[in-house]
Amino acid sequence: MENRIMKHTHTRTWINSARRLLGSLLLFGLLPVAALQANTIEDVTFTTLPGEKVQIRLRLAEPPARVPASFTIDNPARIALDFPGTTIGTRNKSRQINVGVVRSITGVEAGGRTRMVINLAKLVGYTTTLKGNEVYINIGESATTSSAPAPRAKSAPAAAISTDEAINILNVDFQRGLKGEGRILVTLADPNTPVEVKKRGKQVVVTLKNSAMPDKLERRLDVIDFATPVKTIDSFNHGNDARLIITATTDFDYLSYQANEKLAIDIKPPIKKDDEAAKKRRKFPYSGERLSLNFQNIEVRAVLQLLADFTGLNMVVSDTVSGNLTLRLKNVPWDQALDIVLKTKGLAKRLTGNVMLIACCRVLSSTLIPSRFASSSCSLLRISRSSACLC
Repeated sequence: MENRIMKHTHTRTWINSARRLLGSLLLFGLLPVAALQANTIEDVTFTTLPGEKVQIRLRLAEPPARVPASFTIDNPARIALDFPGTTIGTRNKSRQINVGVVRSITGVEAGGRTRMVINLAKLVGYTTTLKGNEVYINIGESATTSSAPAPRAKSAPAAAISTDEAINILNVDFQRGLKGEGRILVTLADPNTPVEVKKRGKQVVVTLKNSAMPDKLERRLDVIDFATPVKTIDSFNHGNDARLIITATTDFDYLSYQANEKLAIDIKPPIKKDDEAAKKRRKFPYSGERLSLNFQNIEVRAVLQLLADFTGLNMVVSDTVSGNLTLRLKNVPWDQALDIVLKTKGLAKRLTGNVMLIACCRVLSSTLIPSRFASSSCSLLRISRSSACLC
């Protein structure tokens, strides 16, 4: 009886040790995620669409859990899509396309995931759609992401879609920024709403696809008294969409960005030619390589991992970092994108040597921060430059 008890005790001790070892390997990236959750890209094909557009189809062995995260680079023009826990099962990892603006597509495996890089002649819009075990990338279209595409509904009068079920615009507000810019803030019920922003003369037209706003928001805001470049903001339902027309009093520059359910459009006074020399003397706080990000409900840790890949940084992330994020950024420096992510989630960073520490503000300001990051409750995202240069 005593021998059986001792044997059982030794067995439990061995299992617990194995579990601790496996957890350590996963924590520090020594055991690929693919070892536990493997998928394979089995085929890569493409089809030419009207208007020199291109549709690329990626067939996987199993349906992905979600639409792959993606980002773009302006120079050289590239679209990158990340497939965690996935390998490449095709004979050739690179394929020439040379149709329209699409030159080729290349797959690279690293760190238990696969990155598919689409090389372009110039950066254009694209859509990503998930249908079962197939991912479709349409090059040359307005950027949207969908995991359950449905046939487009027939056009209906604006009054027909202004129902409680269709209302997606919760509020339209205006603020004056610290530098005299006019900031239009739109609160969305669904952060994945496709948004199109265009400049037309002295107006900026914002179209929110397949959306509606309540009657009380269909109005004109006269904001000329705020002493910004913005004169009026007209918001109304237009067919199946909701639309904002922002009218300026003079020439202007604009910037649009979104964090979760908040969409912001900044209207700024233009830089005068006489001030260009002064502008050059003022150092822009961000100097990183520019990129574009389009994430829908992605984990914050996954965004940080992607930025670590892009920059080759050694990044330590506290276990207090959690939650999801929807983010649309176009042609911004990577360090500005990082700051936007951190500020949106109430996080902060600290650079120690060549290692960046990221945690909640209260944790990072604590005097116990060295011991916290030395503990096993933090994960090390260490990507060497050789493995990070996948695109």
